[in-house]
Amino acid sequence: MIPLVPEPTIGQWYQDAQHRYFEVVASDEESVEIQFYDGNIEEIDMDTWTLLSVRPAAEPNDGLSPFEELDFNGNDLTEESFETQDWSSTTYFD
Repeated sequence: MIPLVPEPTIGQWYQDAQHRYFEVVASDEESVEIQFYDGNIEEIDMDTWTLLSVRPAAEPNDGLSPFEELDFNGNDLTEESFETQDWSSTTYFD
């Protein structure tokens, strides 16, 4: 029995047989453009898509993806908190 391959849905995450996560970012009758979680983009033709062993998956959530920006204002962080400090006059032991 041939496994059913889900139709590529833009915005949907999938997992392939190598356990790689990717999102469909564009699709038409001829090709599918996917972006892997690490940021790499690949375009595959629709015939190749139908041969893939993929399944829908939840969006990976293990911290920041490579293309998310830090939100200094929303995380109680400020750009100033990353400035260099002069620790030369600090006393560690009394």
